[in-house]
Amino acid sequence: MNKPIEKDMIVNGQLVHYYHAKALTEKKNTVVFLHGWGSNSPLWFSSTLPLTEKGYELFFVDLPGFGKSQSPKKPLHLDDYAQIILDFVQKLEITKPILVGHSFGGKISIRIASKKAILLSGLVLVDSSGLPHTSFVTQTKIRIAKTVKPIMELPFMQGIRSHLLRFSGSDDYIAHPELRETFIHIIREHIEFELPRIEDKTLIVWGGNDDNSYTPVSDVSVFHSLIPHAEAHIIQNVGHYCFLDAPEEFYETVLGFLESFHGKN
Repeated sequence: MNKPIEKDMIVNGQLVHYYHAKALTEKKNTVVFLHGWGSNSPLWFSSTLPLTEKGYELFFVDLPGFGKSQSPKKPLHLDDYAQIILDFVQKLEITKPILVGHSFGGKISIRIASKKAILLSGLVLVDSSGLPHTSFVTQTKIRIAKTVKPIMELPFMQGIRSHLLRFSGSDDYIAHPELRETFIHIIREHIEFELPRIEDKTLIVWGGNDDNSYTPVSDVSVFHSLIPHAEAHIIQNVGHYCFLDAPEEFYETVLGFLESFHGKN
């Protein structure tokens, strides 16, 4: 199993870092992995790189603002991230990829699949965000991200900034304050009405103990019922990062889905 090659590409004026792992046997499909908010591509490696030994070419994209990719020059919306991935795929002349998106990366993948901007072979949604949640915690995060900027940027507030925001429940905002407006745009955009327009064969994978306020395990039934050609697999006793907590089961689940395109189960 080879270590992925790191590369950079300019996409829409944005420096995008990515990792490429070639198929080690006769190539079957190309799989493009999109990580979640506040994450990065290498988190995928332990559970997915063995796919190269089964004939799958892999690309892992650091989304703008995360990993080694450049931070956005202006606040982005969901369509902006989707367009960057579309342009990335087209620049590399990747044909009919399978998209695998975790959390925020799943939301981007849904937008791409529902708009049919490119031909996909399939879609894998891993603890995906995108459904509306009006819990107190979620609404608190939105309010904090909107209102704290004038106060938090005062010099005397810098020392207590993280403590105050953690107390208020906005860990996503704390991790990347420079993406404040982008964060607001992303969590306010819901994509449930796009799900029935997805025509690609879809695998939904979820951690049975996912208690993230944006991706509770109860969302699985909604995704499963609204996406026409979907199957679901819940990995028990793990949380939001099911591919890290149960890498072997995640790998076998995804491999089974990928092999189904080649007449194998």
